[in-house]
Amino acid sequence: MEIKLHANATTTPRVRRYLQQSDKSDRELAKELGISVTTVRRWRNREQTGDRHTTPHVIHKAMRSEQMALVNALRDTLNAPLDELLFMVNEGLGIAVSRATLNRYLAPAHQRQRSPLQGKKALKAGITPNTLTLHYRLLALSMDDGGDHHLLWARESVSGWCHARVFSGISPPLVANWLNETLERCPADIQCLETENSKWLQVTLPGREVRAYTELSSPAIAFTETLSELIPAATGPDALVIRLCELWNTGKAQKKLGECTPQAFLEALRPGA
Repeated sequence: MEIKLHANATTTPRVRRYLQQSDKSDRELAKELGISVTTVRRWRNREQTGDRHTTPHVIHKAMRSEQMALVNALRDTLNAPLDELLFMVNEGLGIAVSRATLNRYLAPAHQRQRSPLQGKKALKAGITPNTLTLHYRLLALSMDDGGDHHLLWARESVSGWCHARVFSGISPPLVANWLNETLERCPADIQCLETENSKWLQVTLPGREVRAYTELSSPAIAFTETLSELIPAATGPDALVIRLCELWNTGKAQKKLGECTPQAFLEALRPGA
């Protein structure tokens, strides 16, 4: 029978059993077997002869299940590498976790047919930042947070620049106003809009191409706890997403953008910049 011992073990189960059954003194056994007195005493005080498991009996999780789901959704939305995601979780959400802990809780990224080029690589390939992708999600918040809310966000894929807002109600004029606000804030010269197949995002803008795409699924994002319990930095749904977008756009330089933030990367591409 194969016996698996700790790499630094100086005794075998047979020797340990002999130590437990012997009437000799600790020093006599240590001298007889060529081991330390400490080793003798350790095994004489135990009932078992096998190595103890090194895995903790209780593993304390740094994040709750809903926090983990939220962080994974944020990662997929921003297409953020680990270091940038860690910055957003610590500074944006106010959830204090280490890089190793965050990496442990990340689910596999959604598979894409082909990852779009970003930053300097996209520019070298002739891809210009002229398209915004628009998204809509229903947020099923707790009644303490006001119940159902509506999340609208837009993303420019070359830089990763984002703009999002959360509204307690939704209507075509509201969506139009949000889109105009987004276009005014975006530093890029947007010529095309990609919209998911949602009735709230069936937009038409003069002079701009509109292309529709279909999401595999657009389920509501549900929260069973209040935002303040899940997100220490949350002061309200809309204020939270505004803060996250500001941090992402201007808070941390990214290697793929030539050590620029998304905002600075787009501003540098403006004519005359």
